[in-house]
Amino acid sequence: MAKIIDAHAHLGKCCVFGLNNKEEDLLRRMDENNVDAAIVQPYPGAGDAVRAHDQIAELCQKHPGRFFGLASLTPHQDRDAYRGEVERCVRQLKFVGVKIHTIGHSVNPLGEDGDFVFSTAQELGVPVMVHTGPGIPFALPALCIPPARKYPLLKIILAHAGFAVFTAEAQVAASECSNLYLETSWCIVDDIGWMISTVGSQRVMMGADLINNIPVEIAKYKALELEPDVWAQVMGQTAIDVFRLPL
Repeated sequence: MAKIIDAHAHLGKCCVFGLNNKEEDLLRRMDENNVDAAIVQPYPGAGDAVRAHDQIAELCQKHPGRFFGLASLTPHQDRDAYRGEVERCVRQLKFVGVKIHTIGHSVNPLGEDGDFVFSTAQELGVPVMVHTGPGIPFALPALCIPPARKYPLLKIILAHAGFAVFTAEAQVAASECSNLYLETSWCIVDDIGWMISTVGSQRVMMGADLINNIPVEIAKYKALELEPDVWAQVMGQTAIDVFRLPL
């Protein structure tokens, strides 16, 4: 049976967006909607990123195969400290990727700090997820085209695929660079179908972002009445392939 993977989940508090995701609520919504696994990251306003990463690692240990961690911390800090924490997450905690939160951490993907995230991820062999949509100009999907070309072997996921308003730009960016992938939380139903048909199901993945958004995002894909093989790809296999999940 095809697996359902939420490629974009959060755990803990966020002082930037005023949110608080609890483990029990995340598990409940996943169970209610037959979600097999989720890739979990801290919110950008977590406060103590190291502690937030440890909490996610504990969640992964409690529920093996159900949760996978993704590191998220500001790169506006000492280079060795940033790289050390990302390496700890990948090597010791077995996290499967790293995040650039363009709005929450005020990161320009074209700046020196943004580039350091991409180079660090490539060195450690994990993909980079980049927040796109709200938070322009840094959150414009097109800003990921130069890094994608600079690091052609690095997989880069456009979180929210432009967040509806900039979905067309995300589609154009992915059309230009084969190592750009589209995570579609908050996108319009027909735009998701358009991205699948033009970019290909192998580069589109379902994500929810918020706990209560899980049934909503799944419903969008159900409304598209996809062929079974396409459904299996976008609902789980793309995330499994990109993040190399042991599922």
